[in-house]
Amino acid sequence: MYDVAIIGAGIVGASVARELSRYNLKVCLIEKENDVSEGSTKANSAIVHAGYDPEVGTMMARLNVRGCHLTEVYSKELDVPYKKIGSLVVAFSEPELETVEMLYHRGNANGVPDQRIINREELLEIEPHIGDKAVGALLSPSAGVVGPWEFCIALTENAVVNGVDLMLSSEVIDIKKEEDVFTIYTANPLRDPIKTKYIINAAGIYSDAIMAMAGEQEFKIKPRKGQYYV
Repeated sequence: MYDVAIIGAGIVGASVARELSRYNLKVCLIEKENDVSEGSTKANSAIVHAGYDPEVGTMMARLNVRGCHLTEVYSKELDVPYKKIGSLVVAFSEPELETVEMLYHRGNANGVPDQRIINREELLEIEPHIGDKAVGALLSPSAGVVGPWEFCIALTENAVVNGVDLMLSSEVIDIKKEEDVFTIYTANPLRDPIKTKYIINAAGIYSDAIMAMAGEQEFKIKPRKGQYYV
């Protein structure tokens, strides 16, 4: 019997597993693929956002700013490459500069540290090839980049060393609840059903399917795919 079963070994599941491994709990981390970080985690932009974008007062705003700080802390603890290079939101017209100012005020309300609006001259000192139409930018020094694959692996390895059971190639196909115990069934024929007191759903874009198995039909995910033009 586990105290907590985490479904999904991406960056969220791995982070939760590592945090819970600090406590006197029996924890397992369940992943449908044959390795961790095989979903959205390995394919994201690797940007650690400062926190000026989320709406003020939301949980996302609070966790974004704290998460930016903790990513740097955890990277140092786990010896994972992390570059605190800052970020620029560039305005190429006066109307766009108004948007930059709005993001600046939102960032201040969210608690983003050390951000400021810079003019064209300062912008050119940072990025000389920015273009003739750039008029200014929001500079957020706390933003950075991290290797998401390496970071996820390091978090998971640390959690496993601390006693978390990692269960790979174990796609969850059903969840049953009886009184205060969940039973998780997987597609792995070599794995017995997993009994746990609590489930943490970190299945990313498939988290609504996990919720449905647990009896919650209302929750729906609307996945979004982004593209970069260079």
